[in-house]
Amino acid sequence: MEIRYITPDEAADFQKVSAASFIWKFDAAVDNVVKVPVLAAFENGKLIAGIEIYNYNVNFCSNILGAVVVEGVCSQPEYRRMGGIREIFKKIGETAAEEGWVLGFLHPFSIEYYEKFGYANLNRMFSVKVPFEKLKHIPRNTDAIFYTGEQFEELSELHSKCALRENLMTLRDEKKYFCDKPLENADYTYFRRDKNGVADGYVRFKVNRPNDVVAEELFALTPEALYGLIGFLRNYDGIAKNLVVNKQYQGSDFACIADRIDGVTYEYGGCSAGRIYNMQKLLECNEYPEEYGKFRLKCIDELEQNNGIFEVEYQNGNATVTRKTDGDYDISLTAPAAARLMLAGEGHSAQTAIYIDGVEIKGNADAFFKAFPHRPTRFADCNWSE
Repeated sequence: MEIRYITPDEAADFQKVSAASFIWKFDAAVDNVVKVPVLAAFENGKLIAGIEIYNYNVNFCSNILGAVVVEGVCSQPEYRRMGGIREIFKKIGETAAEEGWVLGFLHPFSIEYYEKFGYANLNRMFSVKVPFEKLKHIPRNTDAIFYTGEQFEELSELHSKCALRENLMTLRDEKKYFCDKPLENADYTYFRRDKNGVADGYVRFKVNRPNDVVAEELFALTPEALYGLIGFLRNYDGIAKNLVVNKQYQGSDFACIADRIDGVTYEYGGCSAGRIYNMQKLLECNEYPEEYGKFRLKCIDELEQNNGIFEVEYQNGNATVTRKTDGDYDISLTAPAAARLMLAGEGHSAQTAIYIDGVEIKGNADAFFKAFPHRPTRFADCNWSE
């Protein structure tokens, strides 16, 4: 089986496999191009499976790390269970170092399926619906600024500031990540500035009359910015009944506000899954406690670069990381378990981690759990560009 990136001439072949996999109509006049690289599996020269590859930079403990985001995972039905997808994921792992990928992300249709490739659930997102009548305590305002594309640098800088406050948020340094054609797409973005004229929050939303104003993204650097954006959205209460904010998690800023309001409803909004492709780099970039600590982590992973014993000794926020091929250890983690404990920001302890598949605690692992406490964490990619 051959694994490689497709050529432009093979784009239609990939789209046909995708159509057969997901049962959508193939249009030869339109579906003859792909907008992102596609890594595919070929059997006797025939394209039988493929994955769309996106490159991102994400925040992890104030370090900017390269990440691969995969979408469009598909295989020709009659060639399924022949290992095409598995071989593609294997190739991603083998080339992660040269591509600069420390982490990987996807949106799983089945977490059990993607655990086979080292991925674990990270963020279970939910939508928060608040009736506008319950937001009357927040004053209306008209301070928000309509985004037209001309303010891209300002909005990109603002998003970067927001991203550095939450682990796994993506940075957006290209215009395609923000909608500058709101009238054509009915997709609006407004941002606001503080009293010093510095952008401090933005909202991207749509209006589904007569029921909801749906904020797909709502990011703010301060409570004043968040309340200011909500006050601006209240101007739509004449044409919609509710404000819906997507991609929230327990403890996120808007969720904290909503928790104090009667009549709020919550709806599960899917999850993201992540994988560690470079354990050494991740351990080196982690933010450690000031107090002294030391732990020995055994990583069980099909990726050669991740297998082994990682000895970590930390103090004053810094750490030295030494990798060994074998030896004694305090805690052992499979690839999915490592992603869950080290990326999700859930802040587990030895008492709770033992219920996660792939976790073995052999010694005193307190220093490990202190090194990975509860952290604000939200992976929220944006591939909708056109």
